[in-house]
Amino acid sequence: MQWFEFPAAADCAAALAATVAQRLEHALARDGRAVLAVSGGKSPVPFFHALRSQPLDWSRVVITLVDERFVPADHPDSNAALVREHLLQDAAAAARFLPLVGDARDATAELAAANAAYQQPTVAVLGMGEDGHTASLFPAAAALADGLDPSRSLPLLTVQPLTAPHLRVSMSKAALLACDSLILAIQGAGKRQVFDQAMQGVNDSLPISHFLLQTECPIDVYWTA
Repeated sequence: MQWFEFPAAADCAAALAATVAQRLEHALARDGRAVLAVSGGKSPVPFFHALRSQPLDWSRVVITLVDERFVPADHPDSNAALVREHLLQDAAAAARFLPLVGDARDATAELAAANAAYQQPTVAVLGMGEDGHTASLFPAAAALADGLDPSRSLPLLTVQPLTAPHLRVSMSKAALLACDSLILAIQGAGKRQVFDQAMQGVNDSLPISHFLLQTECPIDVYWTA
């Protein structure tokens, strides 16, 4: 694990965008294509704005989501809507977008369709809640054990959080660790404290610990004070 610390969100967003673009460029040169999985919420917006003008051959890049809520695409809580508004603009408008949820009417059918359409990401950019969740792998959720199962074959699963609204679809731990690299982007003293707690040992009550304390996939941490 590598740790990168920044004094301001704009500095972190610029550095993160440059790193992600470099890794996507490497995948394009190696494989002819690249897949980027991003997280939702408000925190990634400056990163999206910095990334979308990077000089990549975006037509060979697929952008997908680490997780999504089962809500319509125009819902305020839709991660897909956030990506369309803030990332799929400027040069990145040429990328192909692969959302995880369609009309949100039938979660079982949509999960099956999302698993069938799934493309393994090259790079995944994760967030973390103050409860220690990442993606939609929430502590105490009934599906958490399944999501953390290293032998799980299907890359996506549904999760009903106990402490957050909406049924979710999430990448599993096995799918995330199959990426070439992971990047965790966090801000503030509160999340730094959660991070420090997670680094004390793998603990299901802090699901992020399963990603920080593993040796299968390189992970970088970008922290803004």
